[in-house]
Amino acid sequence: MPRLASFITLLVILLAIAALFLRVMSSFLLPLFLAVLLVVMFRPLHQWILGRCRGRERIAAGLTTLAILAIVLLPMFWVLIQAGSEAKSLVGSWNTQTLKQKFTLLREKIGLALPPQEILDELDKVGKLLDQLSGAVDTKAETVHETCDDLDRQVHQLQRDVEELGDLDRTQPAYWVVNRDADAVRSHLRRLDEDIHAFNEPTPGAGEFMAAVARTRVDFDVLRYDLLGNSLKQWLKQQANPGEEQLAALRAQAEEYADSLARGGAQYAGSVLPELLVGVGVLIISLYYFLADGPAMLKTFMRLSPLDDRYEEELLKEFTTVSRAVVVATLLSAVVQGLLAGAGYFFAGLESVALLTMLTMLFALIPFVGGTVVWLPCCLWLFVEGRTMAAVALFLYCLVFVAMSDNVVKPWVLQGQSNLHPLLALLSVLGGVKAMGPIGILVGPMVVAFLQALLKMFQTELFAMGQKPAAEQ
Repeated sequence: MPRLASFITLLVILLAIAALFLRVMSSFLLPLFLAVLLVVMFRPLHQWILGRCRGRERIAAGLTTLAILAIVLLPMFWVLIQAGSEAKSLVGSWNTQTLKQKFTLLREKIGLALPPQEILDELDKVGKLLDQLSGAVDTKAETVHETCDDLDRQVHQLQRDVEELGDLDRTQPAYWVVNRDADAVRSHLRRLDEDIHAFNEPTPGAGEFMAAVARTRVDFDVLRYDLLGNSLKQWLKQQANPGEEQLAALRAQAEEYADSLARGGAQYAGSVLPELLVGVGVLIISLYYFLADGPAMLKTFMRLSPLDDRYEEELLKEFTTVSRAVVVATLLSAVVQGLLAGAGYFFAGLESVALLTMLTMLFALIPFVGGTVVWLPCCLWLFVEGRTMAAVALFLYCLVFVAMSDNVVKPWVLQGQSNLHPLLALLSVLGGVKAMGPIGILVGPMVVAFLQALLKMFQTELFAMGQKPAAEQ
């Protein structure tokens, strides 16, 4: 009984100290996990360097650590430098006028271009005059006659401007003519003019006059539809063509948002940067000691653990296999997406293909973001440039081959190098990312693989326990 009490007390103390230990080490778990992962991935390189160093483990661990940092960090720095250089040259070649031209071209391509301002003003004036005539039942005849004359002059001016600025004498009218039919626009202009001329005939009765105004309003709405589209399209055009006051307000809001973002970013960087530097330092130091003393650490852990040695070796083997499979799957998927997208960029005629390919690979490493943030803007750029066929072809190509390659490569590699079913491998990646963020792309499959291994061990123990009573009988 005293021995049982002593065991329970020791177990409680052990659990309390273990919980305290985890709390102390919680901020370093991610760097330690990444260090272990790098050790597993670069174990063959370390063994080769160790052989060259004739078994001097400390020197080999230091050289391997430097080699890993060079292999991992140098490509990242190169991509950042290239992206910065390209961005600087791009910003230097663009100005406000260029941006306005590009946005104008984009609005024309997607059918959201507005007519020139004088035509918009004339349409508004005609609409207001028709509104006045609609409420002119009790108005004096002289006032109605003046309004009709103003309406007649305004409609004639509208006819001349639409003919000239709308390019109705050409095969294709201007982009802002919605129905793209010059003959229909001319016909509706003539019909509106005929409606206005009917007002100059001997004054009809009130009922006939209001019917003529209603007919004119219908014909005017038809013409307005020809030039501006339906009410939804008119609203979209208004949103896509902000005025100078709206632009000034948007600029002020953007500047205010940028200032607040810069202040928040500076505060966030000031609070995170020390933690990030400490994490990187812990990662590098841990990487060195895991390479130098890793085997001794494993032996000590296995000696202290109550788990059977063969189970510990099986879990260690499972961790090595799955971690390598996950990292290889992630990197291979990013490389495949980048190369496929690079081929599409090349045949689409885009510039800076190498940079776009590297950026696609880089963003493909980010779960739920992927290379779409690179190739989709490239498609929009081709569309704005007027290369519609190239834009559509690149979009379909990337949507079918680039985007779907991630769902083919990762399950294939995970299933090929581990015992995970392809569906389970895919769900483990997605579920890990949802539960733990980006690091979940590595942890998710490992958790599933460990669960499989532990269930097999548990099944083995149950079978062994069932065999013992049968042998005793």
